[in-house]
Amino acid sequence: MSARQGLAAVVLAIVLSAAACSGSDAVLIGNSVLAAGAALNPPIMRAVDGIPGWERTGEVETFTSEGLYGHIDGGAEIVLQYGFRKLAVFRFRRAAAPAVPAEPEEVDLEIYRMASPESAFGWYSTRVEGGEARRPGIESDHWISPGQANLVKGEFVVNVLAPGCTEEEIGAFAAAVEPKIPGKRTVRPGGVDRLPGEGLVPGSARYIKGPLAAQNESPFLDAAFWGFGGSADGGPGEVPAEAYSARYGAAPAVSKLVVVRLGTPPPAPGAVEDGVRSLFEEYLADVGPDGPTLRGRNAAVRWFLFRREGAFAGLVLGDPDRDSALARLDSALARASR
Repeated sequence: MSARQGLAAVVLAIVLSAAACSGSDAVLIGNSVLAAGAALNPPIMRAVDGIPGWERTGEVETFTSEGLYGHIDGGAEIVLQYGFRKLAVFRFRRAAAPAVPAEPEEVDLEIYRMASPESAFGWYSTRVEGGEARRPGIESDHWISPGQANLVKGEFVVNVLAPGCTEEEIGAFAAAVEPKIPGKRTVRPGGVDRLPGEGLVPGSARYIKGPLAAQNESPFLDAAFWGFGGSADGGPGEVPAEAYSARYGAAPAVSKLVVVRLGTPPPAPGAVEDGVRSLFEEYLADVGPDGPTLRGRNAAVRWFLFRREGAFAGLVLGDPDRDSALARLDSALARASR
């Protein structure tokens, strides 16, 4: 080893030692030491420029888990349950002053970095019903409305808030932002793509993770026996339950299908079956077996179905056609176990 190589090795050892002693998450890439902070704070979280017709104002605001409650009071908990890393907020105003003096039109651009692309899709999906307006040219999953737009790409969820803008204006803004977001596309969990396609309302598929998302999805999922929050002791190797849902049919005859992947270790024998039966008997009429399926109906003669097969459980909620609901449940459980 030459003197220069020896000196380089000593310097590298000192840097790595200092990082370890300081508790840093420094990582070695090639022959360089890169602080984890740089890896967790990509350029898109520090600057967004080049939006036609708009100019950025002020400094970027950033929020970690501790500060998220102050920014979206009442909405932070579900974001955290999906796996939140960081939020960057940018503000824009029109680059050209209006001909007639008025309040300046402003846009808030929020970029959420989640723990994984699947987590990003999950939180994004809790905010859609299906059938929302889309804009040609935006390839990522998204929706556009007057005053707001939302899209998910890779591990990023992008929220555009512009109360003074039309749907066309906010759509153009979102279309300009989307190519700047790292990643190639929206990544959906495999369970979402295995939901039956026939009759599915476009854009309605959801990935349900954590007890709050389950509670918001349906009263029939708001029960501890499902295991969306894991067990109280949270033992090693434990995996909480998660679910995938979508809406089916056309108004006014829209129903919901939910496929639950039960957690690890699995619930005690009979716990889920007995729990669902109790809920059906509390909320529904004509509760009883339909072959291997538990069924019930509400006052509007909408059918509710449940069946468990191994590690998966399926629910059909509020379908007016019992036969088609049974067929959809059969298909969903068969596809889930592939």
